Amino acid sequence: MRATLRSVAVAATIAAAGLLNMQTAAATPPVPTPEPGGVIRMDTAPGEWWQCTGWSLQPPFFYQAPGIMQYSLGPEPIYLRFAPGADVWVQCNGTGLPIFHHGPIVKAGW
Repeated sequence: MRATLRSVAVAATIAAAGLLNMQTAAATPPVPTPEPGGVIRMDTAPGEWWQCTGWSLQPPFFYQAPGIMQYSLGPEPIYLRFAPGADVWVQCNGTGLPIFHHGPIVKAGW
C-alpha cells in the first residue's frame, strides 16, 4: 500500500510541475543525415536513448532501428536503410520528454 501511495505521489508531483510550467528535462531530437547507398544516419545526443523508424512509399516501406522494443544510447548513431533516392519520413521515440519526435522527410542517399 505504501509503495502504491508513493508512486501516486511521485506521479502527481511530476504532473503538477508540468501544469505549473516548471522546467523539466528535455531530450535533443536525433538529426537525420543522408549517406551513400540509401542509408540515413540518425545522430543522437550523448546519454539519451532513442529508437527511430522510417516510412517510405518505395520498398522497403518500413524500417525500424535498432529493433522492436530496443533503444540505442547516444552518441551511437542509428542507421536506417532504404532504396537510394527514396523519400523517407523519419519518426523517433525516446525515453526523455518529448517522448515522440516526428522528424522531416529525408531523401535517402545515392
